Amino acid sequence: MNGASMFDVRPDKKGVKNVARALLVGSLIVLTYGYADLQAHRFGLSEEQVDTLLATPNAQGGEPTTGEDFRTFEAEARDDSAFLIRAVSLLTSGTMLFVGALFLLRLRRIGAYLSTGGALIGLVGGVGASLMVRESARAHMQEAVVTTYEAWVYICGATMGLCLGVAALPLLNLRARMALQPLRLVVDEESE
Repeated sequence: MNGASMFDVRPDKKGVKNVARALLVGSLIVLTYGYADLQAHRFGLSEEQVDTLLATPNAQGGEPTTGEDFRTFEAEARDDSAFLIRAVSLLTSGTMLFVGALFLLRLRRIGAYLSTGGALIGLVGGVGASLMVRESARAHMQEAVVTTYEAWVYICGATMGLCLGVAALPLLNLRARMALQPLRLVVDEESE
């Protein structure tokens, strides 16, 4: 048979570009959260923001969390550098995801490696720092507010895990790997 068989494996350039677009959106979300954590480390929340944050949990009954309790939690998390660690992890991760996605749009193999590495950094650093923030919250605030910080551990882990899974797709999928450059062609001289 001289023609291409319908069972031949062909490169999937469209799939790689769709993965790159998804990673671009994900990187912007990760960069936004990283910037928010950097601001939390540098400045903290204003009194109005603290009152707004505590209004709903305190309305649920039980012993309320005061603004002073929140400030103590915030100071401990800042002293432990939990916000800073998460900010640096997420900003590094978001930058690597963004640059990797741009390379993937151009079908460059380095983009898959950059994106996967960035997602791994965000997963480890983000979840680790989120656990540190949660422990500070447990030490100083009531259960209704602590639940919020426990949820952030899961949100960070799920988001970065999803980014890692999507970033690794071009490395794991045969058709996607074939679409990435540099291409390595194997010529079988005996078949000619």
